[in-house]
Amino acid sequence: MILYGLKSILILSVLAIAYKLLLETETMHRFKRVYLLASVLLAVVGPLLSFPVTVQSDFIPPTPLPASVVARIEPTRITLPADTAPSPPTDHSPDLWLLVYGAVTAVLLVRLVRNLVSIACRIRQHPAVRHAEATVILLPVATRPHTFLHYLFVGQADYEKQAVEPELFTHELTHIRQQHSVDILFAELISCFYWFNPALFFVRRAIRLNHEFLADQSVNTRHQNIIRYQQLLLSKLTPTKTVFLTSAFTFQTAKQRLIMMTKCTSPLRAGFTVGTAAILFMLLTLAAGLRSIAQVTKSASNKSTSTVTKAKAPSDSMTLEQRYSDKLVITWLANNKNNLKRRVMKRFSDLSEAEKKKVVFIPPQAAKTPTDEQFEDWKNPKRFGIWLDNKHIKNSDLNKYKPSDIASFWGSYVHKNARQLQGYLYQFDLMTHKEYERYLREKTESPFLFVADRAPRPKAVWVEPK
Repeated sequence: MILYGLKSILILSVLAIAYKLLLETETMHRFKRVYLLASVLLAVVGPLLSFPVTVQSDFIPPTPLPASVVARIEPTRITLPADTAPSPPTDHSPDLWLLVYGAVTAVLLVRLVRNLVSIACRIRQHPAVRHAEATVILLPVATRPHTFLHYLFVGQADYEKQAVEPELFTHELTHIRQQHSVDILFAELISCFYWFNPALFFVRRAIRLNHEFLADQSVNTRHQNIIRYQQLLLSKLTPTKTVFLTSAFTFQTAKQRLIMMTKCTSPLRAGFTVGTAAILFMLLTLAAGLRSIAQVTKSASNKSTSTVTKAKAPSDSMTLEQRYSDKLVITWLANNKNNLKRRVMKRFSDLSEAEKKKVVFIPPQAAKTPTDEQFEDWKNPKRFGIWLDNKHIKNSDLNKYKPSDIASFWGSYVHKNARQLQGYLYQFDLMTHKEYERYLREKTESPFLFVADRAPRPKAVWVEPK
C-alpha cells in the first residue's frame, strides 16, 4: 500500500510539473483536457501494472559438497514448536494507516454525496424550462449562470427578462455540450480515494480552469468579438460563492482567462509538446510497471530448501564416472591476468583425476506430499505465495486440488525488503505428478554436476514454517 501510494504520487507529480512547464499557457485546450484526465488515470492504474524482466545469470554454487560426503547426507527435517517458531516481528503500523485512510476517505465520500444530493434538491424544488441543449433551472434569487451535467442554473428574473447575455449563455452551454461535469465528477471521486496525493489538488484545479478556456474559445469562435467578451467578463467580477461540483465563472480565474484569449500556439510548438507528452507517458508507464528482476540460472529451479536424496547419489567417483562419463560438468579455470576464475563446461571423462574426485552430484528434489494441515495453510494469501508447476497461481486455486495431487514441494521465507505488493511471508513451489515426472526426466538427462573446491557443511536442514 505504501509503495503503491509513493508511485502514484511520483507519477502524478511528474506529469503535473510537465503540464505546468509545457502546456498550461498553450491554447491546445482539447489536448490539455485529455492530458490531465490521462494523468489522473495513469497515477491510479500505473502502480498496478507489471512488466517482469527475466535475466539469465551464471551459477555460483553455495558451499558445495564433495562426492564422498553427498552419499552420506541424510536430510533432516526439524519442526519447531508453535511457541518457539521464529516469526517476523509484528508491525501494527499498517493497521493505523488503514484506519486513518478509511476515516478520511469516508468523510470525503459523505461530503461528495451530500453535495450531489443538494444539487438534486435544487433541481426538484425549482421550475425547469426545456432548452434545445439543456434543462434550464430557474432560481428565485439572482445568480451567475452555472451548469451541472445537462442542467443550466440561472436567476428566474434574469431569464424571463432575457437579461442573460448571449456570450454567457453560449459559455455555459459549451460546458454542457462538452460534458465538463463528467470530468469534474471523475476528479472529485478519485480525490476521495487518493486524497494523500498532493499533486491531485493541482490537477483538479487545472481541469476546471481548462474547462473555462474551452468555453471561452467556443464563445469567441461563435461571436467573433474578443474585446466585447473580455469587457463583459470584467463587468461580472464581483466575488460570489460558487456551488460545489458546478461549472461557474469565478473571480480567481479571470486574469488567466483574459490572457489566454489573446494567445496562439504555433503548429511546430504544438507538435513538439504533443510528442514530448507522449514520450513522458510511455516512460512513466514502463517505469511504474517494472518489477524486481528475476535471476534465473542454468541449474533449473531447485531452491536452497530442497533436500538431498541418498538413493540418487552415487557413492564414489568411479560410480560417478561410469554413470555420467558423457555428461557435462561445471568447473573453473584460473585467469592469470587478474587471478580470477571463469566457469567452463567439460565432459566428465575429460576431467583430470584430481577434478573427478571433487565432482559433486546434486540430486533432484525429493518426492514428498504435504499434509492436510500444510495444504490448508497454503490457501492463506497473507502468508503464502504459491507457484504450481512453475506458474504463479491464486491461493484459492488450490481448492481445485488435494494434497495427494502434489508430488513435491519446497519453500522459503520472503524477507521484508523483497516482498511484493501482496505482502506474503513465504513462497512455495509445488509440482504435480506430471510435472514432477518431467522434472525427473530432465534431471536424469542433464544432471547437475560441478567440481567443488571448498569444504561442505555437514547437514542439509529444512525448517518447517508454522
